[in-house]
Amino acid sequence: MGQATAMPTEADISPDARAVLKALATRKNVIITGPPGTGKSRLLNEVRELFQWKQGATGSAPTGRIPIPATSGPIPSWFPSPDQDVTRAVFQTVFDQNTKYRDFMRGLVPKVGEAGAFMVTSGTLYRAAVHARHDGNTALVLVDEINRGPAVAAFGSALVGLEPDKRLPTDGTATETTQFFEILGDGGEHESFALPHDLYILAAMNEADTSVEPLDVAFLRRFHLHRLEPQANVLREHLGLDPTPSPLPETPSGAEDYYEALAQAFTKINDQVLLGRGQAYQLGHGALMHASAGSDVGAAQEYVATAWATIRGHIDEVFYGNTRAVSDVLRAENSNSVYSLEESTFAGQTVRRISGPLRPTSEELYKLLALIATE
Repeated sequence: MGQATAMPTEADISPDARAVLKALATRKNVIITGPPGTGKSRLLNEVRELFQWKQGATGSAPTGRIPIPATSGPIPSWFPSPDQDVTRAVFQTVFDQNTKYRDFMRGLVPKVGEAGAFMVTSGTLYRAAVHARHDGNTALVLVDEINRGPAVAAFGSALVGLEPDKRLPTDGTATETTQFFEILGDGGEHESFALPHDLYILAAMNEADTSVEPLDVAFLRRFHLHRLEPQANVLREHLGLDPTPSPLPETPSGAEDYYEALAQAFTKINDQVLLGRGQAYQLGHGALMHASAGSDVGAAQEYVATAWATIRGHIDEVFYGNTRAVSDVLRAENSNSVYSLEESTFAGQTVRRISGPLRPTSEELYKLLALIATE
C-alpha cells in the first residue's frame, strides 16, 4: 500500500480513464481492446480505483501512471452513477476456457460433502447486480481476457438485458423497455430478473490473440469499444529519449544510441506489421518497458537484448508460416543485415528459411536495429 502524498482530483485522471468512465456512464458496458502491451490492464486498474472514489483514502498504485486512489471533492457529474455514493463496489473476474454461466450468473453445483445435494451459485455478475439494486449503491464488474472464455455462454440470458434501456431504473420500477430474463432462485426455482441501472461492466480483450475465437457481432454491439494503440512517445519517454528521433551513428557511442535504435526500429516494425497483418497485430510499447532503462552502456545493451527477444518472438508469431514476411521485417535480403534468406528445394518445392544468430551480439543487434530503422 502506498501513502498518498497529495489528494488527486479530476485533473489527475488520465485521458483514457476519463473516456472509459464517460462511456460507462452512458453505455453501461465497455470493452478495452488493443494490441498486447498497450496498457489494457493498467487502464482496468486505474478505472477500478477511480470508480470507487475513496474519499481521503490511501491506496495502491500498481504499475505505470495510475493515480493513487485518494480523492477529494464530490464525485464528478460525468461519472457513472455520481449520486450513488453509499457503497461503490468493484467485482472482478477473469474469463478462461472453463468459464460457465453458473460462474458469472447462477447455476447448480454439487454441495461439498453431501452426496446427491446441490446448491445455487451466485456468480460475479449476479452478486454485482444484487449489490447495485440497493439504494445508494453502484457496482462495476471487471472482466479481464473476456474473449479467452465462451463469453456469450457465460453471459447467457443476461445478454438481453445488458443495454441501458433494458435495465431497471434506479427506483427499481420496471418500464415498458425493461427486459426481464429467467434465472435460478435461491431455492432452485425459476424467477424473473433484470439488471439494475447502476451496474456497469468493463472488460478487456486482445483481439489479435490467435488462441481465441473472435466475439460475435451481436455480443459486441452491446458494448462500447475503447481502443488502445502503441505509443512510441511513451516508450521514448521511458527510455529517457527526446520526443523527436535523432540520427543514428554508424557505431554507438553510449547508452542513448542503443535506446534510440530500439525506439526507431520499434516504430518501423509496427508500421510493417500494420501493413502485413493489420492494426490489432502490432506490438504495444509496454511490452518493451520491462525494466528501468540504465544509463551505462552495459545496462543499455542488456535492456535492448531483452527487448529484441520480445520483438523477434512477436514477429515470428504474427507472421507464422510466412517466411518472406519475416525476412522483410528482418531485412534478411539486405547484405548489411545479420540475417539472410536462404532458399532450397525439397520434394520439388521451394523452401525458404532465415539463417542468422539466435542471440545477436550487442554490435550485431545495434547494426540490425539501425538498419531496420533507417531502410
